[in-house]
Amino acid sequence: MTNYTENQIAPVAYEIIRANPGIRTSSLIDRVREEMRPDGEDLEILAGRNDDKFSQKVRNLKSHNTFGNKIHTIGEHNRKWYTLEDYQSHF
Repeated sequence: MTNYTENQIAPVAYEIIRANPGIRTSSLIDRVREEMRPDGEDLEILAGRNDDKFSQKVRNLKSHNTFGNKIHTIGEHNRKWYTLEDYQSHF
């Protein structure tokens, strides 16, 4: 039974973002989920929401600034994720 923390999810998400500059949030969640294979508590649906705890933790990487200045995002809904290096070289 998993109950991953954001700090456990962050390195996996970072490597996926690094390999896929501009990945959308929905795809990032899918890819991190494939890699980490959450179960148990992580799959509980949040009250009043359509998503589970695991997908919310992936989204929280941005809202809680878990990556600090290593990640830049564009957009508000289904945002695009870039490493800072990729963002600076493309924009």
